[in-house]
Amino acid sequence: MPADSPGENVATAEDLRPLLLALHKAVLAAERKSVERVHGALSGAEYLQIVSDPVRYGWLKPLTELVLALDEEDADDDDLTKRARELLKPPQRSSPFGCRYLSLMQREPALVMTHSALAKRL
Repeated sequence: MPADSPGENVATAEDLRPLLLALHKAVLAAERKSVERVHGALSGAEYLQIVSDPVRYGWLKPLTELVLALDEEDADDDDLTKRARELLKPPQRSSPFGCRYLSLMQREPALVMTHSALAKRL
């Protein structure tokens, strides 16, 4: 049976948690570099306020929601793994998330490495 078959070697929420958190952090760090190139250095609070803007950063919502789902008491490992695969393996250029994420990956080797570590587990 292929490794991608449902039910085989499914990553658990516990397995995905550190990888998804690291990926979310890497995405935010890459975005911060872009923002600070334009606006100069920002405090953590200033940056948080900027990335909280749903118009400008709505593309990040699918990844953020996936990270938040890890903390739900009734988190389903199969569902979380499926959602992560759909979002990230591979990212779809046709979606706002995929388009921006792929663009960031072109510029940020650290993001590529973090993505690779997660993709191997999916």
